[in-house]
Amino acid sequence: MALEFFETTNRNMPMLNQTERQLFDYVVKNMDEVKSMSIQKFAATHFLSTTTIFRFTQKLGFSGYSDFINSLLITSHQTRPMEIPDVIQNKVYCEEYLKNIMEAVRVMPPKKIAQVQKVLSLRPNVYIFTDEDANDIGHYCEKLFIGAGLKTYFPEVGYQVQAALDNIEDDDLLIILSYAGREAKLVEMIERILFKKKPFLLSVTRADNNIIQNMSDVNFYMFADEITMHGINLTSHVSILMIIELLIYDFISK
Repeated sequence: MALEFFETTNRNMPMLNQTERQLFDYVVKNMDEVKSMSIQKFAATHFLSTTTIFRFTQKLGFSGYSDFINSLLITSHQTRPMEIPDVIQNKVYCEEYLKNIMEAVRVMPPKKIAQVQKVLSLRPNVYIFTDEDANDIGHYCEKLFIGAGLKTYFPEVGYQVQAALDNIEDDDLLIILSYAGREAKLVEMIERILFKKKPFLLSVTRADNNIIQNMSDVNFYMFADEITMHGINLTSHVSILMIIELLIYDFISK
C-alpha cells in the first residue's frame, strides 16, 4: 500500500523553501524518532520556533502538527511486513503496486538527480553492490551502465569483491542497492571503502532512517509492500529498477 505521508506531501514539495526541504529530509530519515516528538521538541531540535514548524506542516498539506504526526504513525504501520495471501486478497492491489512505483519516481529530487548526472558526466568507473535480494537487479544495472558507455563492475564472489575494494578510487561511483539499508556485510564493506577512499556513494533504499542512507552522498527512496511467503522475501524491487533506469536514460539523453 502506498504511503499516505508521501502521497500527501509530494504535491506540495515545490512550495517548500530550502530550510523546509531540509526539515522534510530530516523527517523522512528519522521518521520513527519524529513521530514521538512534540512540536516543542521538534522545533528545539532545529533551533526554530513552534510557529515555523506549524507552518511547515501546513505547507506539506496537513491541517497542523497533530495531523502531520498521525500521518507518520499511519505510514509506520503500513510498512510492517505482511503475508502474501493477504496482499493478493486486496482487490485493488494492482493499483497500489503502481502507486508505489509512481511514488518512488515522484519523490526523486531534481537537485539529487543533477548531482548524479554531474558525476556520470565525468565518466567514472562504476561499482555496484547489492543485498542478497537485489542480486539479479545488480546484473541488469551493470548492463545499463555498460550500455551507456561506462566501465562498470558488479562483483559477486569473494575474490571479485576484494579486487573491487582494492581498486576503487576517489573519482569512482559506488552504487548500493538495498531495500532495508542496514545489512551488516554491506555496511562493513562501505566503511572499509570510505576509510581509504572517497568515491561518490549513490544508494537506493526504503524510505526510512537507515545506515546506508545516512552514509550516502545521494539516496533515492523506493516504496513497496513487504511481502514474505514460506520465509522467502518476495518484496517488489521494481522501484529500484525504475530509479536506476531513469538516471541512465537521463544521462544518455544528455
